[in-house]
Amino acid sequence: RRVREAVVSTQSTGDMLTKEACSLLGLSKESPLAITVDAGCKALPALNAIKQVMEVKQLWELKDELPCEVELGPSCQFHTLLACPILRAQCTKTNPPMRLECGHVISNDALKRLTMSSKVKCPYCPQETSPTNARELHF
Repeated sequence: RRVREAVVSTQSTGDMLTKEACSLLGLSKESPLAITVDAGCKALPALNAIKQVMEVKQLWELKDELPCEVELGPSCQFHTLLACPILRAQCTKTNPPMRLECGHVISNDALKRLTMSSKVKCPYCPQETSPTNARELHF
C-alpha cells in the first residue's frame, strides 16, 4: 500500500512539474496530436450530420469553408499568434482577436474602427453583424 501511495504521489508531482514547466515556456501540456484528435472526435458527429443534410439538399459544392460553426468547447479555443489583417498589427491581450459571426477574425481595435452605429460589415464577406456578437479568441 505504501508503494502504491508513493507511486501516486510521484505521478502527481510529475504532472505538477510538467504543468508548471509548460506554463513558464508558454507551451501546452497536452500533445498537439491529442488536441487535434480530440477536436476531430468532437466535430465528427456534427460534420457528418451537416454532410448528410447538404447532400440531400444539394446545397454544398466544393466550398472552402463549412456552412456553419461547429462548437468544440473551450479546450479548443486558442491561438498562439495572430496579426490583424486589417490593421496589420499583432493581436495582444489588450487588443485580442475577435471572431465575427461569419467566422472571419480581426483585432478588437479593427472591430471598433469598422463599427458603424450598431452594425459592423465583415471586411471579407458581405455579412453584417452586431459587434456584440463577436467572440474573443483566447491565446
